[in-house]
Parts: sequence; structure tokens; C-alpha cells
Amino acid sequence: MTKIDIDQLTSWAESDGPVDSGKVVAVGSDAAAKGTEFLRQVGKPNLGQAHARGVGRSPKRQFRLSSELDEALTGYARSTQSSASEIIRRALADYLSRHTGTRLRAV
Repeated sequence: MTKIDIDQLTSWAESDGPVDSGKVVAVGSDAAAKGTEFLRQVGKPNLGQAHARGVGRSPKRQFRLSSELDEALTGYARSTQSSASEIIRRALADYLSRHTGTRLRAV
């Protein structure tokens, strides 16, 4: 999310606009603080907070997959009720553990 996105959502939170629950949690300056707090909590979990050394952000890597590999990953994730990211982390930890001789945990 960009600062503009956060500012727009904060403005919405400060308004008396409807929410899914049907109740307004806060109004005015209190709503701005509550909205900002909420926006910091949404999104993907930070692996660094709950795991590893418990500090910092989780590093992010991006890569491309062949269609065949992506379909296999998606199917396996569905069948095991796991996320693709979780499967990739476990597979990479296993691969590096076998090739470096160092026992690594996915998280």
C-alpha cells in the first residue's frame, strides 16, 4: 500500500461511513488513529515478527514459474490446504539443507 492509499483509507475511517459490521468503531481524530493501526495489521504476515529472531521484516523474493510448475504447485496447495508460499519455503529449506549440510527451517 502506498501513503496515498493509507491516507484515503484513513479519511474513510474518519468519516461516519458504513462498515461491514454495521457499527462505527470510532469518529474524528480517534478514528484516524484506529484506522492507521488497523491498516498496519492487514496484509501478509511478517515472518520476522513471529519467527526467526523476532525482529524486522521478512525478505521478499520474486521469481517466474513455467505454467506446468505453477499448475502443479496450485493443485498441491489446494489438496494439502497449504499456501503456495508455505510450500515454496519448505521446499527451498529442504533443498538448501540437503545441499549445504546445514539444517534449515522454513519458518
